[in-house]
Amino acid sequence: MTSLLGLLCGFLAIIGGALSDGDPLSSLFSLTAVIIVIGGTLAAAMTQFGIGPIITALKGVSWLVKPPRTDLQAFISQVAEWSSMARSQGTLALEAAIPDVKDPFQKQGLQMIVDNTPPEDLPVILGVMADSAGREQEQPGEVWEAMGGYSPTIGVMGAVLGLIHVMMRLDHPEELGEGIATAFVATIYGVGFANFICLPLGTRLKHLAHELERERHVVIRGFMLLAEGKPGIIIKQNLQSFVEDKQPKAKAEAVEEPDAVPQAAE
Repeated sequence: MTSLLGLLCGFLAIIGGALSDGDPLSSLFSLTAVIIVIGGTLAAAMTQFGIGPIITALKGVSWLVKPPRTDLQAFISQVAEWSSMARSQGTLALEAAIPDVKDPFQKQGLQMIVDNTPPEDLPVILGVMADSAGREQEQPGEVWEAMGGYSPTIGVMGAVLGLIHVMMRLDHPEELGEGIATAFVATIYGVGFANFICLPLGTRLKHLAHELERERHVVIRGFMLLAEGKPGIIIKQNLQSFVEDKQPKAKAEAVEEPDAVPQAAE
């Protein structure tokens, strides 16, 4: 939510600065500049990534409102319960808990425990899944950062096109000032779109993806301890060392980072 607030403050700063000089608000709007900058930037990104990643990147904006997160405290408690059940009833008893697990990554890990997968194979198999999910989640950030690189240059192209249009109307000198001002609006759009939206959004999405990646390593560590038959109290103590939980969950706005990233294998 703070990301949306920052975006709003950026727009208000630009609009307020223009109005403080007495310029009309209409001087900042040009439909032609919008078409050139936004359309050109999307076209360049589509050429680089394809249509699928572009759609994924647009959907990734929803992370600003509700970023994905793994409740590590809940997972730690849950894996400790699974350990008690497995030690008392056997790992096959965990099969009844699989349908209740909503996270696909955790569901796969629990299924591997039920299948008696050797502890040394768990980090290898789950690590491949974690890497695949990490690459997929980083892609929206990469797309937005790429658009942030294209946007300013396309804005300059829009300004040049506007100046060409002005030069073709030199026989109307009374229109030159307004025409030149309108031409440079495209530059404002290009630079503003890159530095207020694309680059910050791309960096934010990649940061969230890295947080999710660290969380998956904690989850892998939990399943390794479960496969080794460790008691629930030992699992809690081990995993808790990777998690900072200094704020109430209800007030936490983002996924909390672990003190250190556990290795995939001991």
